[in-house]
Amino acid sequence: MVQQPYDTTEAEQAVLETLWVKGTATIRQLTDELYPDGTASNFSTVQKLLERLQGKAFVARARRGSARRICFGRSSIAGN
Repeated sequence: MVQQPYDTTEAEQAVLETLWVKGTATIRQLTDELYPDGTASNFSTVQKLLERLQGKAFVARARRGSARRICFGRSSIAGN
């Protein structure tokens, strides 16, 4: 088993890598990217992963316009 950097799971790492490429995204956009034929349970999975990543201070979430939440990768938070 390959050790994940920064004490993240493989699924959390996939979310972070997607945010690294996209910069910002809604939960729906992340779900569509990670699970192209996704279901409501996939949306919930991504939402839970984001909650965990927020708890680890890897992402920040905020409400913007009509989008429920926008997710920022750590580099955006640091201004890099």
